[in-house]
Amino acid sequence: MTFDIRKPLIKSENRRVANLITLITACCATCLDILSLSAVNVAVPSIAVDLVLDASTLPWLIASYSIAFAAFLLPAGKLGDLYGYRLIYLIGMLLFGVASIVNAVAPNEYVLFVFRAIQGLGAACTVPNGIALIANSYEDENARRIALSVFGGSGPVGFVVGLILGGALSFTIGWRWIFYISAICSFAMFFLAFLYVPDFTREGSAESIDMIGFFLVTSGFILVIYALSDGQWHLARDPVTLVIGVLLIAVFMAWQFKATYPLLRPSWWRRPNFAGAFWIAFLNYASFMGYIYVTTLLFQDAFGYTALETALYYLPMGIVAFFSANLVGFITPYTGYRSILIVGTLLALGGNIGSLYYSLELGFWKLIFPMHFILGFGLPLPYVGGQNAMIATAPPSETGTLGAVYNTAGQLGAAVGLAILTAVINGVNPSGATGAESLPGYHAAYYANIAFLSVQTVIAVLFIKGNAKPSSVSEERTDSDNKSNDTLQDLEKGKIEAIDTPVREVADSADSARTVV
Repeated sequence: MTFDIRKPLIKSENRRVANLITLITACCATCLDILSLSAVNVAVPSIAVDLVLDASTLPWLIASYSIAFAAFLLPAGKLGDLYGYRLIYLIGMLLFGVASIVNAVAPNEYVLFVFRAIQGLGAACTVPNGIALIANSYEDENARRIALSVFGGSGPVGFVVGLILGGALSFTIGWRWIFYISAICSFAMFFLAFLYVPDFTREGSAESIDMIGFFLVTSGFILVIYALSDGQWHLARDPVTLVIGVLLIAVFMAWQFKATYPLLRPSWWRRPNFAGAFWIAFLNYASFMGYIYVTTLLFQDAFGYTALETALYYLPMGIVAFFSANLVGFITPYTGYRSILIVGTLLALGGNIGSLYYSLELGFWKLIFPMHFILGFGLPLPYVGGQNAMIATAPPSETGTLGAVYNTAGQLGAAVGLAILTAVINGVNPSGATGAESLPGYHAAYYANIAFLSVQTVIAVLFIKGNAKPSSVSEERTDSDNKSNDTLQDLEKGKIEAIDTPVREVADSADSARTVV
């Protein structure tokens, strides 16, 4: 018997059991990915004291992870499309777990920064390929939508749980247990996926990696997020770094029109909901991360709450977000994508407007709790709804790359949003402002967040269709600039189907069979 890591060691005879295991491992993986970001965010002061870090190096506790996470999302999604979602997914979880162990015992900041970046690389491998595994596991469109909504809900839950876990561990048994717990959970999910999660045949298996595009997009994102995360804008190098990064991304976009096997097909921008969903992910993550960032500073700096109190105040948001995200899959057939996106954005707008009135006198129950309940219900709706809207119009063979595109938009939005809000706070508040005198800067940041969500509302109204239908493979593989070349490749791989006929490829361990759904 020949062992193949691309195939599950134990083949479940019950398709529903295999699907459920795939969904559980994917949700846990993305929950860990986001948890690792937020938990370390809260634990930064404790880590700084323990490792005697200089204030100028503190941003790298977060930035090293974020840079690797965002920069490798798109290449990792493409690798999954080409070499198998299961293989890249397992590699990602293994990298994440090993890096977590090293971080837990890191003797200095240099080891911690390097292996935080490796953690981010592992996370980049799991998120898009987890989406692809889920999308390919479910043949029924409604079941697939519900499963993807559950997956989407694990991200916000992981973020809030990370805040609570980071605060609790930092004040009790120590920040290193953030990484020990991450490693234990990651290895548990790795072995479960190794045993049971299936692989799928891939329509893009005969393609090659666009190495030029890979280099351009990775370098561009690294430079952009480095510049936005470093925070030393009084130094000339950071604006220059930002400009070079933006130029590299612009060159990448232009190169995609010439590349034989582009990472980001130019034709996708003409696909229903793609452009709208991309910018909704960008703005929604900017507003979500922006709210957490500003509110955390407001609670601890202006109001004097402890890190643990601050973390616990986010608990209602995390609980409600989990149910809200799962609700998307059930109600979309009745409401359409646009309605979900608009309602969710308006609720998030209301929560940010209400946050302008936070005060010590009103406290938690009178205002913070109701606003966090509203935000917990509202913020996941546009993020999960946008993800489903983008993937719904794509053939299954592209779900890995599209999942990466969507999450890359979100990560880039978070970096840009935090940079803007930090600039707003520092521009409004005098240097060294604390307590009540820092309130104007935080209020100004909330207004900037309200502006993000207002633009998001306009995009949802104008650029999202209610329930766009999946495009056929032949339509999606056709690009106006190289139509004849793409069509020839499709003919060689036997992929041309009737116009407007959705195609779904389902892999079986014993043999591969193509099923048209």
